[in-house]
Amino acid sequence: MRSVRLLGFAATYAAALAGCRSAVDADLTRDDWPVQTDAVVYTLTREPGAWRAYALATYRNTTGISVAFARCMPSDTLPMFGLRRTGADSSRQLFVDGAWACVGGVPTDSLAPGAAVTVRVALGSMDQPAMQPPLQTDWLIGRMRVQLALCRRQVAASDDCDPVPQAQSQSNAFEVRF
Repeated sequence: MRSVRLLGFAATYAAALAGCRSAVDADLTRDDWPVQTDAVVYTLTREPGAWRAYALATYRNTTGISVAFARCMPSDTLPMFGLRRTGADSSRQLFVDGAWACVGGVPTDSLAPGAAVTVRVALGSMDQPAMQPPLQTDWLIGRMRVQLALCRRQVAASDDCDPVPQAQSQSNAFEVRF
């Protein structure tokens, strides 16, 4: 009899948690931002020496003109990008273990009208045992957006990219959690 009650409690508790998660996710619906991610919720999983998940962020050029984007290396065919917090999480600390290490003087590239480009964005971080102050796991989770380095025009050096307004190069909001 006791195991039946425990099973009933576990089922009720699981249903309540599922209901809470659905309510939290309700405002993470798809919107019309120019960059769209492949999901609206990402769960970091433990890998050897890291907490990781990956987002795919796709930009489709729906304008009638080519759109320029900043590149890091001469052989790059994808735009540079960043990850940032958004909404109620915007002022919280964010830690990303990736950083661009580019050569200078790389010209921008462009995306023709109707064409699309997809970038793979690493979420989470490798372990940082020597970091001071120590890495806090809540610096890895929360509400975020991908920001592509789209430029107003082609330039000879991506360093001189004049960025388009933020609203024209950001993704939908998404949640990163454990």
